[in-house]
Amino acid sequence: MALVFGSALGHDANSPLGVDVDMLSALDAAADEFGQRLELVNHPDWSRPTPCSEWDVRYLAAHVIGGNRFAVDVLGGVPATKAIERVMSCEQIGDDALAAWTSTIVAQASAFRSDNVLKRLIDHPLGAISGRQFLELRVFDITLHAWDLARAIGADDRLDPDLAAVVLQIVENGPPGMGFGIAALGQVRPDESAQSRLLNLSGRSVG
Repeated sequence: MALVFGSALGHDANSPLGVDVDMLSALDAAADEFGQRLELVNHPDWSRPTPCSEWDVRYLAAHVIGGNRFAVDVLGGVPATKAIERVMSCEQIGDDALAAWTSTIVAQASAFRSDNVLKRLIDHPLGAISGRQFLELRVFDITLHAWDLARAIGADDRLDPDLAAVVLQIVENGPPGMGFGIAALGQVRPDESAQSRLLNLSGRSVG
């Protein structure tokens, strides 16, 4: 899904990024990136290691799908602790990972498009944050794990450049380590691609 982020998508006055970004379209693009890689996963791939330390492909997919379910709950007013309990108490992938992915990503997209949800405060493990801030966290998480999944299964790991640029800005304007203790690998040159800079700031080695 090739996207062009800018005035054609409409201005979001609540965006801290300093650019016109339709973050709901960014969520769709991130979902497209992850879904394309998930479709390529074969049975032997589930146990392959990923760039996320101690996570195999199955755990990574379960994390992202579970994140979709968590999002639906907290956007619907469920406290974060209860939402986590509900996610942890059920099987995330089941017998059909693609079906689980499709149903949960559609439900999440619908939840984020509910009236006034982006302006409303929601309960989150990081504290009370706006729906807009949570949306940015989901775009970040799904995009980075799409790259992780591609690397794990040997698929094309090139992200949509417009999406990579938006997620880079999310990281640059977000809390240190995105609130999860993520450490950059080192200095990044301004002439590097948005994807390379994003991966560096997110602790991903491309070597």
